Parts: sequence; C-alpha cells; structure tokens
Amino acid sequence: VETISVSAAQRTEISSYVDNWKQRATSDSPQDVKRAMEALTKPLQSRGVSVAFRQAYSQSLTELMNELDSEATISSKLSSLRLAGDLATPTAANKIRSMMGDDDLGVRLYAVSRAGKVFETTRVHGPAMTGTDANGLIDAIKQAAESSDGDQELIRACARALAAGTGIGGNELSSARSYAIITLSDLVGGYLNGLAPQDDPTFAQSLAIDAASAITASISDISAEIDQPAAKAAVRLAGDTIAVPLRRVVHKTIESQNNRSKTVQSVQAADSLLYFARRKAAELKNQSTSNIVATKFSEQLSSGNDNGFRNDAAGLLGPGSAIVREFGFEDDRFLR
Repeated sequence: VETISVSAAQRTEISSYVDNWKQRATSDSPQDVKRAMEALTKPLQSRGVSVAFRQAYSQSLTELMNELDSEATISSKLSSLRLAGDLATPTAANKIRSMMGDDDLGVRLYAVSRAGKVFETTRVHGPAMTGTDANGLIDAIKQAAESSDGDQELIRACARALAAGTGIGGNELSSARSYAIITLSDLVGGYLNGLAPQDDPTFAQSLAIDAASAITASISDISAEIDQPAAKAAVRLAGDTIAVPLRRVVHKTIESQNNRSKTVQSVQAADSLLYFARRKAAELKNQSTSNIVATKFSEQLSSGNDNGFRNDAAGLLGPGSAIVREFGFEDDRFLR
C-alpha cells in the first residue's frame, strides 16, 4: 500500500484481493457484508498508504461499487459510499456527489458524511484528485444543505463535512480550501444572521462553535494558503456569531448570566476567529497587523457585563464601523 508506483504484478495482486471479497460484499448476509467491508477498507487505513495505491485500488473496486449501486438497496448504497470515502479519488467523489441527491434521507446523510471523509483522507494521505473535483464536492454539499428543508441533522452533517474541507492542503488544493471556508461561512452565517432577537439561537450557535474552530485552525496553519475572499468570509462569520447576543442584548432577550453557556462558548470561538481572520486579511494585503488586538466579548458576557459588551461590540461591528467599511459589509449586517 505504500508503493509510489504500482507495477503490473501489484495490480494483479490488488485485483485478486478484491475478487476474494467481492462475493461476500454483495451477499444477503449482513455478517458477510460487514466482514467484506472491513477487509476491503483495511488497506486504505494504513498510515503510509500512497496516492498511487489508492488510484489503482479504486480501479479494481469500480466493478464492485457499480454492482453495489445497481442493487439499489439502502445497504448496498451505504457499502458503496463507505468504500468511496476512504478512496477519495475522482471516481469516488463523483459517486458520493450523485448519492447526495438520493431519495432516502439516511443515504443522503451518509453521503454527506463520506464527503467529509474524502477531505479527511486527502488531508492525511495526500490528494488523489484535483481542485475541480474537490470544489465539485463542496458544491454538492452546499446543494444538499440548501435542499434540506430545515432538517437539522442534515444541515449539521453538511457543516461538519465543510469543516473537514477547510483542512485540506497542498498548493493544488489551496483554492478548494478557501472555497470550503467561504461555503461554510455562508451556510452557518446564514443561519446566524437570520435569527430574530427572540428566536432560540442554540442550534445556530452550536454550528458556529464547530465552524469557527475549524476555520481558525485552517487560517492558523502556516503550511497552507487561503485567499482574500476566504479571509473576508471568516471575518463575516465571526461577526455574525457575535451579532447574535449583541442583538439579544439590545432587544433585552439575552439569557440570564447563569444560562448563557452556549452563547459564551460561541462568542469565545468567534473572538479567536475574528483575531486570526483579521490578521490574515491584513497579511494578504501586506498591511501591518500591530493594531489588531483580540476581542474579549466572551469574557464580558460570561461576567454579566452586558452594557460593556453592547458598547464594545456595537463599536466594532455597528453601521459605519472600521470592520464594516474595510470589508465592504452592509451597514446593517451585524446590528439592526
């Protein structure tokens, strides 16, 4: 599995291995299928598995995966998706994309989660696909979220898959990394920005915590690159997260000090994201970062200093503020 160039003899060995498990993988026995899937995915779990091996293994598995697809049962579709996520090749990515539109919600959910697995496999073992392939997968996740009919489980799965996408690296996939950041910020920021002061923010804030943490890690990774639109999207997500309790303080609908742990946690993640995203944006413009300081909004909310939070957050994010002007946000994006 670690070979950097697959020989003809090795291809024969790979095919023989797949053929040995093919019949059990399509068996009516759940136990046979379980053993077959474990055996067929095991070679892909090695720490040193190479791109060349994954590509050759994908070719040998294509016939089996097509056979599983043709059975059109829930079990066979899930088995095909399991293999596709670990392979993380263009053929596998296309298969996952197609199943995100399946009639069965469970299949759609698993397809979205396997898209996240593709990004994770790519991050750990190197890219076996192009930026175009990765962007197509991000587009499919975006479409799945837009077609979710408000299903929170599916929306959360889409956010998690995109969060995995913010971690892919390499020069050839830097545009996909940035696109994942933008798409994740659009998805989560849309839910945050759509909240009225009297709405329950718990679900949107839970999305924000995970998204902000993932994007902060992505931006802070000195070995990877992101572009200016991604840095702007990250600033916007931080602002959208902070704006939720800001609007609730202004309209006097904020939770009591003892019942705002989720709010404090989300703003804490936003404080970090805002700092690193603003620094990244300045660096990309070759500007000084010396005037960018970390906000402490979460500390103010945690201590019950709501007036201080309102004044400081409104000054930073309100109409005409420096951040709104610098990044070209609408005046009422955060405070309305």
